[in-house]
Amino acid sequence: MTALRILHLYPHELGINGDAGNVLALRRRLEWRGIEAEVLLCGTGDPLPVDVDLVHIGSGPASARDAVLPDALRHRDALAAWADDGVPMIGIGAGFHLLSRSIETRDGSRRAALDVLPVVIRDRERRAVGEVLAEPSGGHRMAGYLNHGASVMRDDGVPLATLDHRSRSSAIHDDADRYEGVRIGSRIGTHLHGPILPMNPFIADELLAGALARRGETLPDRDERTVAADEHARLSRAAIARRLGAAGVEV
Repeated sequence: MTALRILHLYPHELGINGDAGNVLALRRRLEWRGIEAEVLLCGTGDPLPVDVDLVHIGSGPASARDAVLPDALRHRDALAAWADDGVPMIGIGAGFHLLSRSIETRDGSRRAALDVLPVVIRDRERRAVGEVLAEPSGGHRMAGYLNHGASVMRDDGVPLATLDHRSRSSAIHDDADRYEGVRIGSRIGTHLHGPILPMNPFIADELLAGALARRGETLPDRDERTVAADEHARLSRAAIARRLGAAGVEV
C-alpha cells in the first residue's frame, strides 16, 4: 500500500488559523489506522506534484489571498483535472475563496479564481465573527469559529451546513448568513475555523474515505487513539454549545 499523498497548498502564505492542525489531523487519523501518509508542501513559485490524493488550502487575510491568487492560477488546469477525477479537496477561508469561480472585491472589481467550487465570493464591509453551531445535511452537528467578511453566491452544490439559530448574533446578520460553506461531491469550501478538522473529525474521515475510495481502498475502523481524539473533539463542541446557551444539544 503506497502512502496517501496530502497536498498542503500555500502552507506558509495561508495558515493563520491553525490550518496546520487540519493537515496534522488528516495525517494522524491515517497513521493511527496503519496507513502511511505523505504531506507535500507547495508554496508560491513551487511546481505541483504530479499526482495527489487529497488537497488542503488554508486561511489568511484578504491581502494574503490576493497576493497568492496570481500564482494559484498557474495550477488552475491541474486542480480542475484532479477535481474532475474525484480528488477530495477542502478550502478554508481564503483557501475557499481561491477555489471559487471568482472573487468580487469591495472596490467592485472581479478576479477570476480557480473555478473548482461553483460559488462567487463577494467581499463586504461587515464581518461574521463568533462561535457557531452548524447542522450539516447529515451526521453530527458541527462547531467552530467564524471570522470573515464575505458573502457566498452559490451557483451549484449545497451549503456545507446551516448555522444554528443560537449562534452569536455577531456571526449571523441575515438569512443568507445562516448557510455556511459549500459542498459539491468530494469538494468542500468553508469559513469554519477551530481548526475545523480536529474540531469536527467526521469531516476529516469523510475526506480520507473519499481519497482512499479512489484507490479502491477503504478507511479502517477507528482505533482507541482515534476514539479518544474524537471524544476530545466532542467535548470541545459541547463547550461551544454551552457558551451559546445550547447546553445539552447533541454534538
